[in-house]
Amino acid sequence: MKKTVALLIFVFSIFTAKAEINAGYSLEWLCADAGLIAVGKLKSYEKTNSNLMMFLCTFETTEMITGSAQSPVYFIVKYMPEDSLKKYVSEKTPMLVFLKETTRPYKTKTMHTSWQTMETYNSHPAMMNLDTPPKWLIKAEGFMPMTKREDILSFCRSCLIKLGEYQILGKTVFENFLEVPYQTEAYLLLFSGSTCYLKVPDFMFPKSTEKIK
Repeated sequence: MKKTVALLIFVFSIFTAKAEINAGYSLEWLCADAGLIAVGKLKSYEKTNSNLMMFLCTFETTEMITGSAQSPVYFIVKYMPEDSLKKYVSEKTPMLVFLKETTRPYKTKTMHTSWQTMETYNSHPAMMNLDTPPKWLIKAEGFMPMTKREDILSFCRSCLIKLGEYQILGKTVFENFLEVPYQTEAYLLLFSGSTCYLKVPDFMFPKSTEKIK
């Protein structure tokens, strides 16, 4: 009995320790890791699985910030409320998407796509309404969310230039973890326990580490 209780306490302590740490993806890392960043409008969507909030989106691009693909682009988005998608289609809302290719493409008899939306934090998809951007894009430089369309697009372009200049030297960009200071705007958004981190490009943030402390 004592061994069972001790084991339960040990398991609970491990779970609690993990639950106290939250890590989100910084805007800098989204720019570094995305295969495609595009501005455009959602033309249509369809549910792919009745048990999951997973949708196949048809996206008409108006600007490719990085990457190349023929318009429309087809991709999978998860955990986006269907009411929001319906509104984006009907109102032709300008959107910004960060996409990454997955090793498990979505396939049907008539469709095949390996693109899916990236994640910002707390399962929020990196698919933004540019008319009224939510606080999902967190800039590690200053630890603050970006909520203005032109600021977001301008920062993405400047960040991609820095990434390009680094990579043209033959260097590889690695994912590091940057601890988020207490009581910053980023901390308040990420907070779910005692410590919060942002995933960032290693060379941009000398104080970042390869692993969570």
